[in-house]
Amino acid sequence: MKIFGTDYDGVIINIEPQKAEAFGNLLNKEWNIDKQEASKLWIATGGTSRRYKFDFYYQKQFNMQLSDAEYKLVEKKFSDLLKSEYYPKLELLPGALELLKYTKQSFDFSFVSSGVPMEEINYLVNLNGISKYFDLVLGTDETYKTKNNHFKKIIDEKNPDILIFIADGLEDMKVTKEFSVIQSIAITSNHSKEELIDAGAKNVVDNLNQALSLIEHL
Repeated sequence: MKIFGTDYDGVIINIEPQKAEAFGNLLNKEWNIDKQEASKLWIATGGTSRRYKFDFYYQKQFNMQLSDAEYKLVEKKFSDLLKSEYYPKLELLPGALELLKYTKQSFDFSFVSSGVPMEEINYLVNLNGISKYFDLVLGTDETYKTKNNHFKKIIDEKNPDILIFIADGLEDMKVTKEFSVIQSIAITSNHSKEELIDAGAKNVVDNLNQALSLIEHL
């Protein structure tokens, strides 16, 4: 069985820089965190869950664990901001639709693995009009706290001969190294080629046209 998986933000769309800015502004307002420091952490920890990022700064600022109730409140403010100010203006990255059409026809199963909360990533995929290209859309929630959980689910249930996964985050590359069946492709949307290789990327491309050409030959 051939399986194709993709991260979402940074591959299909790219508003990571805007998300980083919004994250910094929100944490500065809510928790008095330095804006630029928080924005840099957002980019540096691409591929981790949103909860991880909020947990990190709450622990650092208040020296205590972020409660589920407090997280839900601050995360809702962030999610509402993205949905009202950023998501409506989104466009697919060049080559995204061509890539998805090819993988839908050429692979037995296609999925999204995102660090975005489950409800929000499904909202976003539907908003962009591309849900038909995926058999499964996975974000984070109480069941799937990390992308490691996503990959374990897919591999255990589907037993693929090959699983190609494309992403832009350093953490994505570190996680994919744990699974021998995964052929990772990193795209330089938000990190350099050198950073991605150091994180464990097996292949690095600069755009989705290059990614498609590579996938056709893997």
